[in-house]
Order: sequence, then C-alpha cells, then structure tokens
Amino acid sequence: MIKAFLSHSSKDKDHYVRNVANWLGKDDIIYDEYTFEEGEKPLDEIIEGLDRTEIFVLFLSENALKSEWVIREISEAKIRLDSNQISKIFPIIIDEKVQYTDDRIPDWLRDNYNLKPIKRACISARRIHNKLREISWKKHPELKIRESYFVGRLRELDQFEERIHDFAKEKPTVLICSGIHGVGRRSLLHEGCLKTNISKCAHKPSAIFLDRNVSIEDFILKLNDFGLLDFEDSLESLSDKNIETKISYIHQIMEAAYKSKELIYFIDDGCLVNYKRELNSWFEQAISSYQKSNFPIFCIASKYKVSFAARPKTDSFFFQEINELNAVERKRFFSQLARLYEFELTIPQFDDICNLLSGLPEQVTFAADMLREDNQTNFANKLTVLADYNSEKAAILLNKYEGNESTLDFIRMLSKFEVISMEFIFSVVDEEEFYPIIEELAAEHIIELIGLDGDTVRLNDIVRDYIARNRLKISQELEQRISEHVKSTIERDDLFELDSSEFIFSIKEALKDGNNIDDKFLIPSHYLRCMKDLYYNRGSLKRVIELGDLILAKKNNIDQSALQDIRYYLCLALAKTKSQRLLKEVNLIHGEEHHFLLGFYYRLQGRYKDALERFEIIKNSKYVAARCKREIVQVYVQMEEYDKALGYAKNNYEDNRGNQFHTQAYFNCLINTDDAKKNKDLLRELIDNLRTIKSEQSIEMAQIAEAVFEAKVNDSESSAFDKIKDCILTYPGNHYPLLTACDIAIRFYNIEELESALERLLEISANSHISQRSLNRYKAFRQALKGHERKALEIIKGDIERYPEESRQRITRIISDLSNKNRK
Repeated sequence: MIKAFLSHSSKDKDHYVRNVANWLGKDDIIYDEYTFEEGEKPLDEIIEGLDRTEIFVLFLSENALKSEWVIREISEAKIRLDSNQISKIFPIIIDEKVQYTDDRIPDWLRDNYNLKPIKRACISARRIHNKLREISWKKHPELKIRESYFVGRLRELDQFEERIHDFAKEKPTVLICSGIHGVGRRSLLHEGCLKTNISKCAHKPSAIFLDRNVSIEDFILKLNDFGLLDFEDSLESLSDKNIETKISYIHQIMEAAYKSKELIYFIDDGCLVNYKRELNSWFEQAISSYQKSNFPIFCIASKYKVSFAARPKTDSFFFQEINELNAVERKRFFSQLARLYEFELTIPQFDDICNLLSGLPEQVTFAADMLREDNQTNFANKLTVLADYNSEKAAILLNKYEGNESTLDFIRMLSKFEVISMEFIFSVVDEEEFYPIIEELAAEHIIELIGLDGDTVRLNDIVRDYIARNRLKISQELEQRISEHVKSTIERDDLFELDSSEFIFSIKEALKDGNNIDDKFLIPSHYLRCMKDLYYNRGSLKRVIELGDLILAKKNNIDQSALQDIRYYLCLALAKTKSQRLLKEVNLIHGEEHHFLLGFYYRLQGRYKDALERFEIIKNSKYVAARCKREIVQVYVQMEEYDKALGYAKNNYEDNRGNQFHTQAYFNCLINTDDAKKNKDLLRELIDNLRTIKSEQSIEMAQIAEAVFEAKVNDSESSAFDKIKDCILTYPGNHYPLLTACDIAIRFYNIEELESALERLLEISANSHISQRSLNRYKAFRQALKGHERKALEIIKGDIERYPEESRQRITRIISDLSNKNRK
C-alpha cells in the first residue's frame, strides 16, 4: 500500500501534525503515534518507515529546523529520492517564522520545490491525500508531456516581458489574459511568468474556476482552500458582514500569498470580468485599495476582454488578449504531437489535416488523438469528423462512449456541478473503477483537472451545455447517492473545513430541498445557484420566489452584480407564474434585461404585440440577442406566423445544431410554410438530427415530427395518425403528442379524431402546462369543423384581441374558411 511519511518535530504535533494524521487515517501514513512503538523512536524504525514510503511529507517549522531527528530524516529521504525509492517529496511550511528563503532549509529543497505555507491542517491532509492518489493512479504519461508544450506566442510574450520590466510603472498585482476557452490563456500567463522570473515553478499550475454566479463570499471561500491563513470561525455568517470586511479578508490572503511568492491562477467565466466587459466592482475595489505590495499575485484566464473604457487607470492591472494559433503555429504544434504519438502521415495527409485546424490547441490534440487511436475509420472519413469538430463538438466528443452507459451516466453526473473535488466524486462512485475513466476523459478534453493539485474536476462547457439543453438525466441510482452524501455532509459540524466546491454544492442542494440550514453557513450565491437550478430543471417556481425574497431581505450586504442576478431569476419565476408583481420587481432591473423580462412576461400573458415591441428593441443587443431571438420565434409560432419566424429559427439552428429546441422550432416553422414539400430533404435531416441528440425529449420530438411530416409532406392521413398514436402510447400523460394529434385532425378535417384528442387534453390539463389559449384554439377549430363560425370566433375572441392586427385577420380568415367548407 502506498504511504506518506510525516516528518515533523514532536513540538508541532499537538497544534498541527496530529490533526493531519487523524484526517488521513492510519492506512495511508507512517506516523510515529500510529507506526512506531511507544518511547523513543529508534533510527532503524525510521529507516524502515522511509523504506516503505512513496511520499516524504516534511512539515517545516522553527522547531523542525532545530530537530536533529528531522534533519536526519531529510537526509535519508534525499538518498531514497535519488535512488527512486521515494516518488515524491512534499514540503509544507507550517510556521510563519519560517520563509521559503530560510538558509537552514537544504539548497536542493529550496531550489527544486515550491515551498509554500499551509496554515490549516485539513488542507494539508487533503493535499497529501491527493498526492497519494496521483502516485497510485499514474496519469497518462503522454498527457503531462502534451500539457508542457508551448508553441509560438512570441509577440504576446514580448508584450508581457515589456510590461513587467517597464521601470516607469509599478509591477501589476493582477495579470489578465482574455480569449476563448482552450486557446492557451493560462499557458501564456505561466510562460510569461517563467520568462520574467515572477515564477520559478516549471509545472503548469492548476487554477480555481469562477463562473458568473461566484460572489465575493464564494471568492473568499475558494481562496481559503489554499490554507495560506487560518481564519478559524471568522468566515461564519459572511452574508452579514459588510463589503469592507469581506475585502479585508481578500487583502489578508493576498498578503500571505505575496510573502510566500504564491501565484494564484483563476479560470474566469464571467465573475471577475463580466459579460459587459467590465471588472466586477468588488474585485476592482479590492485590488485598487490593496497597498501592501507591487508584485503579481492573481493570474486570470478570462473569457471576456475588459473594454478599454472600463480599464482602471492604475498600474495594478495588466491586460492582454490572445487569439487562436496562426497557421504556422498550428502546424508546429501538430508536428510535435505527431512525433510524440509516433503515427505516420504522408505530406499531403499532413497538409489536409492542418488545413482543417481552426487554431484552438484542443482541436489540434483532438486530431492527433483521433489519428492515433482510431484504426477503424479511413483517412477521408476522419477528415469529415475533424471538419465538423467546431459545430458538433459535444456530440463528437461523446460519440466514443456510445453504448457505454456507465461512463455516459458518470459524465451526466459531472454536469450537475460547476466544479467538484475528487474527494466528493469518490464518495459517490468507486475510485478504482472511475479514476481511470477520469484520466481518460481528461485526455479527451471532456473534463479538465483544476484546483490546487489537479484534484478538482470540471466538465467541458460545450458538453455541459449539450447535456443541460437536451435535458439528459443521470440515473436514479447516482442521483440517490449524491442526495445521501449531501444529507450527511450538511449534518457535519466542520462544514468550513471541506473543500469549497463540496461546501457550495452541498448547501445549494440542501437549500433546494427545503432543509433547515444554519444561517452562518449561507451566502448569496447559495440562493442564486439554487434558484437557477430550480428554474431550469422545472422545479418549484414557488420555491424560487421564496428563496429570492429570503436573500433580498439582506440586500444591504450583497454586491450589486449578485443582487441583479437574484432579481433576474426572481422575475423569470414571477413571469412564469403570471404574477403581476413582476411589473414592480422588473423596475429594479435596468437596461436590456429589463426589456427582455417584460417581453417574456407579455408573451406568457398572450400579449404578443407588446412582447414583440420589447424584443424588437433588444434583438441586436450584444448581451441578450440570442435569448431574445429565441423568444421572437416563440411569439411568431404561437401566433402561427411561421413565415416571420422562419429566418430567426433558421439562424438559431445553424448557430447551435446540437440544441433540440432550436431544431424543433426550425422544423415546425419550415413544415408550416408553403415550401414544405420542396424542403423535404432538409426536414428529414432535422428529424434525423433530433434522433442523433438521443435525449428522451429529442426522441419524442422526432416521433412527433415524423407524424407531422407524414401529414404535411406525404399527405398521408393514415400514416400520420398511426405514428402520432404510437407516440401518445409511448408518452402517456404528455400533452405534446396530443396537441399534434389535434393539428393532424384539423389538417384532414377529421372531427372525430379532433374530439378524441381534445377530450384527452382536457382530462390531463389540470396536471400539465397546457395554456388555456391552446385549448381554446382547438375548441374553436372543433366548432369551425362543425360549420359554426360565430361560436368558433367567440371562443378565441379574448385570446386574439391583443394580437397584431395582421395576425388577428389571418386567424379570423382561417376560421371562416374552415367553417364555410364544413357548413351543413
């Protein structure tokens, strides 16, 4: 069994080392109180212990550096390291009196190891455990080599070096490199820091992930994972503390990082630099008010570029942008991987591959992996897969695991978390089975290993979005295991000792389920994440509103960006429940989202003219255009103005072919135009695309689309009804197949089938989200099929009176024509 040897002074046992040992347990360590006989530990037992260890953990303190035993253990460990008997040495500074420059520390330790303080015993224990795991499960050897490659970027490195060595300016505290995910932002920051001697650590550092929901409280908790300071119980009730107090915590961690020369890396997905291309106000305030040092502390790989107008006029920030690899850099990187993997290509084949590369490093590695691993597909077909990589990335990445339900279920499980520690993961699934899978998924770019020691897992954004959009569900068994773990977690007394990712997720899940949680553990982002989860996963809208009201009662201590997001989801829930309270709350949200929320509310109220007026204002907006255009399609479809919806629906689909809702909307618009039969092949392609997505909902959509295709393209009444009735039996209780059955019945003037489907709709309407407008529409068509025009128009009069005039006239004309054809 792989073990860690805990080298320490006995004087550090009570306040630190014993706590580490207790966290790790007897099986993983060689520690005198567990391993050696009582009394003085003899040298031969120490030697024997070192001979049985893989990791030598050295707790550096004033006491340790004065201890003859510790000095001897260091010497013996060095001998075993040089002879490869010991795999790793992990030094930890536990005493503020000891600095990494202390000349009592042997030169070989100072020169070759990253000597950092960890003041919290639980963090030390967690990091030791991660290093034991890393040795136990050797990573793909090629993966580390691949990660170390750095190609080109000479111009950007020159800019970096010029800024750092500009003696007319103070050194920046924050280094921000912006660009799309996977383009090499962190690699550039790391290479720049090495080149300018800011850092001497050759290994590419792991990073903390920040999404747009991360509040200042989350930020503090994530920084606390480093263990640079021990705040004890000061971080309790963070929500009740004012912004100045919270910023003071950040400053304390910054000062500790500076003293230990700790560079802290972040992957920023809209937290520190938001989608409006501005620095988050609390972060800018924290950096601007920090006066302790002028040296880089934070390195930020940002999704968004800070606009020039929004950049602070101070030396504290350095902003840099990175674009895709140019053609020469792509070829060079691909050539390096070809040599690493030792696969053979002809010069024309090499050129064919390089001509399809878009400039993202991960696409280059995908091409190399595909050529190395896939011996079944011919070269021409591999080129087709590579050409589709950017538009069909999620499906291509997951395609390898088709039929492997265990791995796919695991990937779907990971989509529940923004980030999550391996410790949490292996409390839910078996480590021996799934650690190799994690390594494989990392090699495939399906996940990324981040955190302090690569011990935190983050699912690729494109894969996560694909799973969320298409509502792919995890198994009931995994869901239950997560639920049980969360329940046991929130009952612990030491919640703040947990990794922040586990703490944040567990509290959010407990809050969602309505569990009673001590207020001292709650922060605004718990409420926000919970509200988002409930809203997007069809949870209780009433609970969303309750949570919004609860946290807004503490609005004085919430930063503005979190406040706006909480209000936004509160308003979405109010709109969906058709509460007039929205009209009051929405006035506290300004700009484009104000117009969007009103338009959304008006659409749900059937006020389509008012909705379109709001959406027209913002349809070309930089920030809300995509969701606005989705809503415009919904408005036109609900008014049956398919020609007007078609252009928007087509663009939405082409921008995101993996989205089942865009595919369905485009199909519905296209098949209801006069050119439906001319577009027969495209309609069939859309149906196939729905089947390819393979979610339960997309398969249902495909079956419905097949029935509509038979009715409107093949003009086959019997085939259309056969298919839709099969779908109704497959999805009992679901109203969408029944709505389609009504539409098919109307197309073929089949009043018996219309009445049958409508009767069933009315039966299930109490427990389904069927709008009264939809029911009224079919009731009106039933009267029209009987020749009762006046009765039909009376039924829908209230629904269409707020439609645009053109739409009202068109619907009235359809009712009139249908009635005239069937008048007896």
